[in-house]
Amino acid sequence: MISLRLPRFVIILSTVIGVGSAYSLRTSNGLEVDLRTDGQYSIAINGEIWLNSAPTFFFVDGAKFSSPGNLKLLNISNVRQGADVLGAFEFWTLNWQADAKSGSKKIVTEVRAYKDLAAIVFSQYYPQTLAGTSIEFSEGVCTSWPAFRVEGKKGTKGYVSYGGTFLDDTKIGQWKEGAGNINFGLYGGPLAIFDKSLNTVVISSFSEFMAGSMQLMDGTINYGLMGSITQIPADFNFQTIVYYADGINKAIHGMGESLRKYYGKQGALRDTAFALNYIGYWTDGGAFYYYNTEPGKNYEETMLDVKVYTDSAGIPYRYFQLDSFWYFKGDNGGCKNWTAMPDVFPHGMQYLYDKIDLPMSAHNRWWTATTDYAKVNGGRWNFIVEKDVGYAIPQDAEFWNYLMSTSREWGLILYEQDWLNNEFEHMHATLQNVSVGRNWLIQMGQGAAMNDITILYCMPMARHILQSVEIPSVVTVRASGDYKAGNDQWKIGISSILNHAVGLAPFKDTFWTTTDQPGNKYHAREPYNELQAVVSTLSTGPVGPSDKIKYSNVSLIMRSCNTDGMLLKPSRPATSIDLQILQHSLGSGGPDGEVWSTYSDIASYRFGTLLWVNVETPYPITPQQAGFGKLPSNYAFSDRDPVKTLVKFDEENPLNQHKCGKADFGLWHTTPEITIPGSSRKVLILGELAKWVKMSPQRVLDIVTYTGDVIINLQGGVNEVIEFTVVYTDDLTTPHQIKCTVPESGRLQMHLSNEQCHPY
Repeated sequence: MISLRLPRFVIILSTVIGVGSAYSLRTSNGLEVDLRTDGQYSIAINGEIWLNSAPTFFFVDGAKFSSPGNLKLLNISNVRQGADVLGAFEFWTLNWQADAKSGSKKIVTEVRAYKDLAAIVFSQYYPQTLAGTSIEFSEGVCTSWPAFRVEGKKGTKGYVSYGGTFLDDTKIGQWKEGAGNINFGLYGGPLAIFDKSLNTVVISSFSEFMAGSMQLMDGTINYGLMGSITQIPADFNFQTIVYYADGINKAIHGMGESLRKYYGKQGALRDTAFALNYIGYWTDGGAFYYYNTEPGKNYEETMLDVKVYTDSAGIPYRYFQLDSFWYFKGDNGGCKNWTAMPDVFPHGMQYLYDKIDLPMSAHNRWWTATTDYAKVNGGRWNFIVEKDVGYAIPQDAEFWNYLMSTSREWGLILYEQDWLNNEFEHMHATLQNVSVGRNWLIQMGQGAAMNDITILYCMPMARHILQSVEIPSVVTVRASGDYKAGNDQWKIGISSILNHAVGLAPFKDTFWTTTDQPGNKYHAREPYNELQAVVSTLSTGPVGPSDKIKYSNVSLIMRSCNTDGMLLKPSRPATSIDLQILQHSLGSGGPDGEVWSTYSDIASYRFGTLLWVNVETPYPITPQQAGFGKLPSNYAFSDRDPVKTLVKFDEENPLNQHKCGKADFGLWHTTPEITIPGSSRKVLILGELAKWVKMSPQRVLDIVTYTGDVIINLQGGVNEVIEFTVVYTDDLTTPHQIKCTVPESGRLQMHLSNEQCHPY
């Protein structure tokens, strides 16, 4: 059963009038939309017009109806009041008529502005079914509302245009007349436009993500339905959001947060998902054992050997990932039957699960037209099968329940749906029908949820990422292309902004922990193991090394987790700071290279992390520029020499990383001054220096101050030795190391007053 597309909202109606005088709607924080009597509109930020409207159009019965022109604006309502889960709003409706061959067709558009949210939402509503809508160009749009021209002097605005597979074709540049090199069509995504002061407007689909699209035409950006859609059903509603904030990260996150709230996607499942909380062993593209086994052995024997080795080496892997090598394929390489091939796992998946005694993550491809599961091929379930292209797509909720429930028996906890772009763009049904793509993903999510399985999206388009806001079981997404030893697919700072905004943990993909892995099929080396490891950990997504047996760097692996394999990660993913994006788009105003930030929020304290890579010219960064907010009485220190590099860090004392590359990247951490009650002394908790994240919420549960004492509540593996470093501000050169052994309860209290620990 498919979930409701949109939350209901309450409307207080007023009289509908004919085309009347212009009117303005204002949201909080300086965002304003003006509507004119002829249906044209503009959007202003703090009184300055940023976006002016372009013609509205709809294709009906094979003809284009456009305003101004043959699309009639019947009337515009007075401003009305309403409310939904995002809060109170004001809105207009505009009633249009297209006199098509099959008769007059009514189309309703709407503009609503939220009173306490800097957001404007545009809607296209279809009270009647419209046929003949296709323009036979999937990269275009067959409807357009809203449509914008960006205003302002040349060189005054920059943009981030999300797009590509994995968002790996996201473009950053200077806005020019004609819009420049932005993404649109099937692989397009949200567009952020900003000025030198970092005022930022984000435009994105707000509903029907799989059917919606954007087209760049003659300098105009048009939002509507894919140009290949052949029919729009009655009661269909497509929405677009314009969101404003004073910051690029802030605006993208605010837009995503609005989506999550609108569709009710909470973060609880992401917070508790097993593969996001524990380290795993991976075999996907780039892994040593990707379509490669130990000499003379099959995959079953190889995976059992990996388990024996990693146990003996003390690597606490908590699950295994199995890639596409294990199941049956069809003629075009798609999945025919998602069960183990006997030459790969001779004893089957249940046997492997029982022997390894760990849960599984498993990969799946697109569905081939000859899939055994489809009714037309003798199976039990409803699939759309397109033999001319060799693809099929399930449209049966019971199929997904079957697939997930039978897989749960052999330990599946994370289902990886790969090749999302292929499944979508290679079928007629997904490109021509407004519901097929959405049904596919929502039914997949429902099947996973019914069986306590989470989902990883791989090779997604932006539309898949946005669609995940309706699917709670989708918790993580690949944020970059395939890993290959030595490549730069670790650059996920930009894609992680959007992925995190819509509630997904970005996944960097696998990596090797040692430079040379003899016998690898890629004839490659990995010279930047530390960078791969730190980016994986700071991503908050899965951390999945993929080394050859006997070629793991155990100490490097353990910098990411505790002895039970629990990942010691920050509170949010590391993302590129605004000034990096500003510099890359407009050529000034920020650091060159990659500069990312993240933080851990524990009790009332914020512990920050800044990562610099490939920086040529030093550029000072303040706490607010780093995205930490105001940090009074704060210090910072380098990962490479914590005590000797300890410096004051606030708005008057910024950090300034010297030139660095991939091997000598800069990694700095911030820590607040904590006053000890009843004492004049102040302490700096540097934390667990042996880990990438010194103060992780997975390690530090709370910080409590009492008279004469500061108590740190910790958790860890039984008998794990935890070592914390603290420094007092009256003697910054003398570190205090406190070692504690975790008791049977898994929890302890570290008292700074006597540098002792007690179980609790």
